[in-house]
Amino acid sequence: MTSPALRLCVTATALALLIPVARGDDTEAPADAWPVFRGCLAGTGRSAAELALPLAERWQRSLGKTAVDATPVIAAGTIYVGDLDGTFHALALADGRPLWTVKGENGFPSAAAVSTDAAVPVVVVGDGAGIVRGLDRTDGSERWRFEAGGEISGGPTIVAADDGPRVLIGSQDATLACLRLADGTEVWRHQIGDQIRCSPTVADGFVLLAGCDGKLHAIDVATGTEASAVAIDGPTGTTPAAVSGRALFGSEGGVFFGIDVAAARVAWQVDPTGSPQAYRSSAAIAGDLAVVGTRGRALEAFAIADGSRRWRHPMRGRVDGSPVVVRVAGGGSAVIAADSAGRIVALDAGGGQERWQFDAGVAFTASPAVADGVLVVADGEGTVWCFGAAAP
Repeated sequence: MTSPALRLCVTATALALLIPVARGDDTEAPADAWPVFRGCLAGTGRSAAELALPLAERWQRSLGKTAVDATPVIAAGTIYVGDLDGTFHALALADGRPLWTVKGENGFPSAAAVSTDAAVPVVVVGDGAGIVRGLDRTDGSERWRFEAGGEISGGPTIVAADDGPRVLIGSQDATLACLRLADGTEVWRHQIGDQIRCSPTVADGFVLLAGCDGKLHAIDVATGTEASAVAIDGPTGTTPAAVSGRALFGSEGGVFFGIDVAAARVAWQVDPTGSPQAYRSSAAIAGDLAVVGTRGRALEAFAIADGSRRWRHPMRGRVDGSPVVVRVAGGGSAVIAADSAGRIVALDAGGGQERWQFDAGVAFTASPAVADGVLVVADGEGTVWCFGAAAP
């Protein structure tokens, strides 16, 4: 691990270099878009959009005889999602009609990332063989291609920089690459000790990676230099949520962590009781709570300050997809998640009480996305669902 003196030096350098890199509110997705896997750079799974509960089905669109594990991303009224048979789809958010498709050689197991910058209208997606494509978001034409050394299991993250936007993308060859969004040329790369399955989280000048090497890595977002690595109990592929100087995520061993990033230490951890249940779900931030799904068929809420469990809501199936947090019309906020038994729920964020539920009858592995007052989620049989306010 980096020494405290060096860590402070690197931290100061990262913050100075970050000024041209991160702009605006990076802690929640804008109301009209869901551009990356967890909605925003900080990986909070939180949206500025407002939903009116109860929700009702707006439309559903079958992508054919396939399956979808990837979370949809959304920008400018268009949904972008890949399937496991190698087709990448653009659908109209309003009604689900197909706009264009791109056929790849391999399946798309993870979310894409879409630029909301009109000057660089690119959607980036990686496939199971490590091929990363930069596609024109208006027609799907390929602008560039980059070959990583392993499967892309976590979605890319797009960050701003003075010389133009960049995209961060990790792969199962344990490498994090930083590319120019416009043409896919490499800016820097950083290698850790084992596979990268999470999406890169960006907060306070660092890329945060929770790795299969059993460490949380903090890497200078401008240069790719590692500032610190905090040992955890074992591997994880979940994406950290960053808030108030903490990185929050669970592990394959069933431990949920709150990491003090600046001090490079574990602030607290919640160990499993009984038989450990792995976390495959990434946490969402709801006020002073981190809310996460478990393979033990539940949603759990932990206090960000000390890790105390505030509530636990049983689910019918495993929750491998990651919850999202939205504002609710009339006040308050809700946590929305889907499980492997085909059930989608909206819970009161503060207390975990159920406010809405829907039975789709098919398993969900992908996480929901929210934009323009609607909820979008894809299922394990290749159908994309859209929910909005119920008719009065």
